Amino acid sequence: MADDAKGSSRRGAPLRTKPFDDDSNSLREALQRELRKSVAPSLVVVLGHDVGARVVLDESVEIGRDPDCDLPLHDDNVSWRHARVEDLGNAEWGVVDLGSTNGTLVNGQPCAGAILRPGDRVFLGKTVLEVQQDALREAQAAELERLLSIDELSGLWVKRRFDAQLASSVAAVLAGNVPALSVIVMDMDGVKGINDTHGHHMGAFVIGETGRLIGKVVEGRGFATRFGGDEFAAGLPGMTKDAAVAVAEEMRACVAAHVYEKDGVRVQPGLSCGVATIPGDGSDAEMLFRAADQAMYRAKRGGKNRVAT
Repeated sequence: MADDAKGSSRRGAPLRTKPFDDDSNSLREALQRELRKSVAPSLVVVLGHDVGARVVLDESVEIGRDPDCDLPLHDDNVSWRHARVEDLGNAEWGVVDLGSTNGTLVNGQPCAGAILRPGDRVFLGKTVLEVQQDALREAQAAELERLLSIDELSGLWVKRRFDAQLASSVAAVLAGNVPALSVIVMDMDGVKGINDTHGHHMGAFVIGETGRLIGKVVEGRGFATRFGGDEFAAGLPGMTKDAAVAVAEEMRACVAAHVYEKDGVRVQPGLSCGVATIPGDGSDAEMLFRAADQAMYRAKRGGKNRVAT
């Protein structure tokens, strides 16, 4: 009964809250940002190489071929810094051309002074973007981007997206905007034996696990893909060859230390890695990738489960 009385007393007490004060400005601002973001429209690529890519318009964004743009595009007809979508306040957005070579159109008209509305289309080079705000279309766009860009088994990028980003990163090096770019090509060791002994379901399991390990190592450093059955690659912008070799060795060690166990069966694959860097190992994305691939085969010939350059 005493507990009930205490509970009754607590329930009957007035609810007191602490009002925002000067020290709570950061919390208020954070809440306002989250609320604004939840209702903000998105700019979605609906036609072009990057179809499905999207950016939320919760602040001004820049669009162009520069990988550092808020919405980077892999379209040779788009300028390095092509256009900016500006926050005009009062939930209005305007698009400004940044002196691009081929210009910017909104619904087929020059963008000077254009205010964007849901459903409007922005034309840059061979790329078309659409302003979307409907929640269902937002979800569909996000799912489309995932399906087009992410490998289901490993969680890494698909090769098409990797190739486009690699080409942009090489262009940034050649333009002098990034000092170096390294590529790691990886091939798993022992997967055929795992398939033959335990079945392809076990092989798929170890490939998927390895992809996730590679993704964790690369996160914050670059981008990665699964481009074959058990073949992977990573691009590391700004990274010298020595630094990339250290990353490759970290990947190899993660695979060696990981426990691969499924349905009571434990297996242990390895990872052979090849590293190449521009400048030095090629003058374009294809040459750079080929040099890393050749280095990976040297690792295979050297005894497997190792890193070569």
